[in-house]
Amino acid sequence: MEYIWRPGQGPVRAITSGVAGQHVRSINGGDLSQEIEFKAFEIENQTADAVVLSQYFTEEEFTEAFEISEGVVIPPGKYSFDYTCVSVSTGEHRLITTQTAVCDGEYYDGRVSSFETKTTWRPSMHFRVTIGGEYNDIDLPQGDFITRLWTLNADVAFNVAWSWENFLQYDNVSDTIGVNSILRWIPRAGRETVLAINSQFEDFDRDRNFQSYTSDLTLKLSYTFRF
Repeated sequence: MEYIWRPGQGPVRAITSGVAGQHVRSINGGDLSQEIEFKAFEIENQTADAVVLSQYFTEEEFTEAFEISEGVVIPPGKYSFDYTCVSVSTGEHRLITTQTAVCDGEYYDGRVSSFETKTTWRPSMHFRVTIGGEYNDIDLPQGDFITRLWTLNADVAFNVAWSWENFLQYDNVSDTIGVNSILRWIPRAGRETVLAINSQFEDFDRDRNFQSYTSDLTLKLSYTFRF
């Protein structure tokens, strides 16, 4: 549910406030996860740049303990916590666009501070590169840990029929690099050929020496019959 106010003139295009939520209950009725987002405001200017301030209220309940990080176990029970996020984004029409969010607040029985950013460079309609990162500093009674996630997307559209999509991801929890490359051919609507390569590299000894441990090649053909 949102309310949008449009001033009509001046540098501000729209100011939005609203409330959204989700509720998830397991089939056996034991586990619960629900979250309510209160968007205090989203201010968007005439060039689609925006700043957002939101407050999140989360409630989780589970019957079994789980390991959230190596050696850090969350006991079963019911947890209620909230945190605040501020995000800034720029309009998609720009040569370089960015989206950045900073969050801070409660997390189970402790606290979390997080930073997430994504920057896209689009020099032409045929080429796009996106670099993203996520940093979470989590402080719990059971232990402290930091998670980092880095992503890189490089997409090429040769023409309306041929495209090449590439995705690379690294996280410090598993010390794994994942590579995904997809060559896609769509000669006409309803016909598609996809060639996908997936590879995983892991630093088994945690010495920055990554070794390949899995790789696969997939070919998919799709054809739609119309009658």
